[in-house]
Amino acid sequence: MADDPSVRAPGRQRPRVLGIFAHPDDETICAGGTFAKYAGAGADVRVVSLTRGGAGQIRDAAVATRATLGAVRERELAAAGRELGLTRTRCLDHPDGGLCDLDARALVDLASDLLGEFDPDVVVTFGPDGFSGHPDHVAVGGAVTAACRELRRATPVRLFHCHLPRSGMLLRDRLATWVVELTTRFQGTRDFVRALSVFSRETTALGYAADFVTVEWFPAGSYLVEQGETATEMHFLLSGAVEIRREGGDGRVRVVDRSGPGEFIGEEGIATGRPRNAHVVAVDDVTSLAFRASDPASLGGPAEQERPRTRSLPSGDRVDARVSTCIDVSDFVGHKIRATAAHRSQYPIDPEMFPDSILREMFGVEYFIRVLPEPELATSLLDD
Repeated sequence: MADDPSVRAPGRQRPRVLGIFAHPDDETICAGGTFAKYAGAGADVRVVSLTRGGAGQIRDAAVATRATLGAVRERELAAAGRELGLTRTRCLDHPDGGLCDLDARALVDLASDLLGEFDPDVVVTFGPDGFSGHPDHVAVGGAVTAACRELRRATPVRLFHCHLPRSGMLLRDRLATWVVELTTRFQGTRDFVRALSVFSRETTALGYAADFVTVEWFPAGSYLVEQGETATEMHFLLSGAVEIRREGGDGRVRVVDRSGPGEFIGEEGIATGRPRNAHVVAVDDVTSLAFRASDPASLGGPAEQERPRTRSLPSGDRVDARVSTCIDVSDFVGHKIRATAAHRSQYPIDPEMFPDSILREMFGVEYFIRVLPEPELATSLLDD
C-alpha cells in the first residue's frame, strides 16, 4: 500500500495516508492494524471522523453520559490514535446518525476539502457496503470515493475501501481449547464477564468469527448439558450456579463439582470432540452466553443473487472477489486491541484478557479493495 516508493508524491520523504470515517472507533475496527504498521514504518498517517459519535451506545456508564458521550469519544479517538502511532486524529461535529441525510454534494465537497488540506498519497474509507452496513458509513464512503475520483483528474491518489471478510473460525473452539489447556481452573472476573460478552457478540456480528452467540436463561432445575449427548455448544456463566452431576451405569447420580459466574461449561467436550461426560444442572436461575456454530441456512440474509461474488482464501475465510490487497498485521494486533480498548465507552475490555493466539488469528490480516487507480485494460491474453 504505502510502503511502495512510487506511492509518494515527488520530493516527499514520507508517504501520507489519510483515513476518513464516520465515527470514532471506525478507524481501529476497519484498518487499525494497517495504520499502525505504516505509521511504524514512517508514514504520516492521519484519521478524520466526520462525527463525534454522540448517538452511539454507552457500554460503560462510568465513562460517559448521553450528554458527554461526544466529547468522551473524541478523546477516545485521540487515545486510540496514540496507540496506533497516528500523526493526528480529528473529529468533526456533523450529526451522528444523520450523515446519510446530508446533501450529497455538500458531503463530497467536505471530503474534497479534507483531501486538499492533507494532500494524501493513499486514502482509506468505507466501500458501498459501509463495512458493517451502517448508513453513515455508506454515505461517507460514497462521498470520499466521489471526491477522490474528482481529485484524481489533477492529482494521483490511491483509494482503498476497507473490506470485512467472513471468517470460518469458531471462537467457541478456540476458547474451549484455551481453557482446557490452562494449568489452573479458569475463573473470570466481573470485568472479564463484561468484556467477553461485548467481545464475542461484536466479533461474531462483524464476521471475525462464525459463532452464533446468544444470552440464554435456564430456570433452576433445568439441564444446560446432558451426559452422553454430542458436544455442540459451550456456555459461559453470567449469573447463577450449576452442579456437575455424573450418572453411573446403575442410574445413581452424584454431584462432582459446582460452577458459578465467570466459568465455562462444556468446554471439555468441545475441545476433545467426545460426548458429554456429565450432566450440568442449574441450581439457581442461570443466565449464560451460549456459543454455537452458526447454521448459514437458518440465518437468512440476502438472496444468493444479491450477494457479492466471493472467493475462498487458504485460511477458509471468504472475501469479496474484488479484494485486491491483504495486509499482514499480525505484529500489530496488540496495537489494534489496545486502540480498541481506548474506545472504552464502546469496548470496555482489558487488552490483556484474551489469548494472543486467538487475537492474531482473528485480526492478523486486514483486507482492502483498491478503487483507484483503476486497473488498465489489457491488450493481450498472454502478457501479465
